[in-house]
Amino acid sequence: MIPTRWRTLFEDHVADATQRLTQAERLLTEGDGGRALQGAYQAVVTAATVRVWLVDHPWKSPLPAAEMLRRVQIAFPNMFGALASLDLKDVLTSPWAPDAAAPYVKEARVFVDQTADRLRAWLAAS
Repeated sequence: MIPTRWRTLFEDHVADATQRLTQAERLLTEGDGGRALQGAYQAVVTAATVRVWLVDHPWKSPLPAAEMLRRVQIAFPNMFGALASLDLKDVLTSPWAPDAAAPYVKEARVFVDQTADRLRAWLAAS
């Protein structure tokens, strides 16, 4: 059984990832590829965190910060996994054309939506 405060935290994280991604999609349509990529990256980090928590329940035994970071990055979808291996400060602050950022935003949408589906199924089963 998942404690109520953790259930709420999981749901809040998925809602935050969804909101960030919606904003990233809006920024992309407005022609701001760089900010769209930043928002999509934040959404992926948040969704990946939830995915790690679904496997390693934080209320039972929290992971050390370095291990949590490692597992979150392992949970990233393909293109974001590649980004994580680069200098993120340079990647996320560089100008990105909307066409270059669009595949990342699309991949992030699939990842966040799948995470939301997994969370709903997991909560329904618990």
